Amino acid sequence: MSKNYSESQSLTENNSDKKSKIDDDLSSNEDSNLSSNKLNKKSIYSKKSNVQQLLARIAQEIDERKPNNVIHFMVDFLCKHYPEHLHGFEAIWNGDPDLEQERLLVVEFFKYQKLPVEISVHFINAGFDTVDTLCTLSNNSLDDVEKFNNTRWLPGHKVRLQQTFNDITNRVRIFKEERNALIKCLKREFVNHSPNMINSVIVPKTIKPIMVPVLPTVGTPVNVSARPNNYLSVGKTLPPHIYRRS
Repeated sequence: MSKNYSESQSLTENNSDKKSKIDDDLSSNEDSNLSSNKLNKKSIYSKKSNVQQLLARIAQEIDERKPNNVIHFMVDFLCKHYPEHLHGFEAIWNGDPDLEQERLLVVEFFKYQKLPVEISVHFINAGFDTVDTLCTLSNNSLDDVEKFNNTRWLPGHKVRLQQTFNDITNRVRIFKEERNALIKCLKREFVNHSPNMINSVIVPKTIKPIMVPVLPTVGTPVNVSARPNNYLSVGKTLPPHIYRRS
């Protein structure tokens, strides 16, 4: 009898200890959640305060400078005072226009080689920001560019880069020739819209037909259904239509 009573008392004490421990854990979790909520509220308040201060500063600058183009002034202000928050955009905004054209050519060249824009940016970051400077590189230089950008290229991209720089001079020459030929073709085949002609647009055969508005005509064509959206596909031959006299 005394043994059973002792076991029962021991079990009761264990249950009491477990319940006390659970209560302590719940209390600890509640305290942790409360402190976390307070930190979150402080963080949100701090962010709102920072935004309000920034907007107030910009508003003050606008009142003092009275710029003609407010949006341009705001972007210029952010690039000048907060470049570290713009992740490289300030370099583009403040960049030399001529140099930017050269950099765009580098991007075009890598896209021409079926390589992503990110890889072209890696070469531009390393200082190879013109197509001509790419000709000074070889396969042995690829590892240096990769290390400089602290990145790892995908195996497939690296193989394509090795193929490209194995014959870089010839590939750059072909790229320039095809690009210049395309520009000449566009200049030759596109003409200005003539006021004396209807739909006088010449489209190169290599480009998909474009859509131009069809000018309204007097009367209704015989046995001709209405064209949807009143648009006509340039380069598409249409049968002659007979119009009723008014």
